Amino acid sequence: MPGLTLIALAASLLATAQGQRFPVIDVPNDPAARYDVLMLVPTRGGKLEIVTRRVGRRGDTFVQREIDCRTGLVRYLGQGHTVDEMNADDRNYMLDPIDPNSISGHIAEYACENVERPD
Repeated sequence: MPGLTLIALAASLLATAQGQRFPVIDVPNDPAARYDVLMLVPTRGGKLEIVTRRVGRRGDTFVQREIDCRTGLVRYLGQGHTVDEMNADDRNYMLDPIDPNSISGHIAEYACENVERPD
């Protein structure tokens, strides 16, 4: 199951998040929302997984994405209004080219520039 450890990590991050500030991604085409980075880790094959929380007027949305910085591809691994909903999302999302002007494009740009890669 892809990302199972990462999902547990995301859940533990959220459980201890009260009063904690997470890195924020600037997403110019969604100015009414804030995008917090809850988790960003490298995975096998040189890809990254990132979990973000969108905080907006209608509440929070959690999204887990897989990003391939080398090929310029991104796909959702799950999304929902809670971490549990995100984890339960079992739709088969496809890898798509990263549109640099999309929300996923801004998130991918942040992830590819800020991930700590093992030596």
